[in-house]
Amino acid sequence: MNSKCLALISLVCTCGIHSKLLAQATALPDSTKVQASSKTTLPKKQVSPPKPKIVLPVPEFINQPYYYDIDANRLIKLENTSAKMNSKKKTLGLGGGKQFFTMEGGSSKIRFTSSKNIEFILKTNGDEIDLTSFIKLYKFSVNGAKREVVISSNGGILNSKADEKSSSISLSVKKIGPGNYMIMFSNSLEAGEYGFVWVNNMSLQEFTVFAFAVDWKKSD
Repeated sequence: MNSKCLALISLVCTCGIHSKLLAQATALPDSTKVQASSKTTLPKKQVSPPKPKIVLPVPEFINQPYYYDIDANRLIKLENTSAKMNSKKKTLGLGGGKQFFTMEGGSSKIRFTSSKNIEFILKTNGDEIDLTSFIKLYKFSVNGAKREVVISSNGGILNSKADEKSSSISLSVKKIGPGNYMIMFSNSLEAGEYGFVWVNNMSLQEFTVFAFAVDWKKSD
């Protein structure tokens, strides 16, 4: 066999090997695609929408406490009435004396159920003041067709009894906006008759009272 034939046979064999390798390379899967398809698609986390911000209602009139209905986010106006300042002395003052408010009507028509969340909102004229020194909440006692509360008393020289304490209720005030304040209580209000009184001028004989009443919550 001559050299030309041997060269031709070698060329044919080489081409066949190359064709076979090319076919095998084409049949192999793309490693990148295999890795991508093998990954598990995780579900997207559901993001809860932000809760809408509650806008507190603003009282219509200044210097008047309003009951704040938390569930309905609304204000309820209190009974606007008046109380007279009265004084009583025993034995020309030697037996002691007391000062007390008297308010007409044995009960208020504005009534709420006893709750730990009884709160009030008060709007002022914008002055920065210590409201706890100017406004007091008193618990009144019912005396016939009137409501009364002792403001101050003293036993006197001839009276061994201790001074009668005022029935004012401890309260705290939180500023919630320009000129607007939330009135809160550390303890829940007991059932009874109540009234807010501005006490910045105790020389008056008649005072405006913003009254309301609290009833015991009925058991379910």
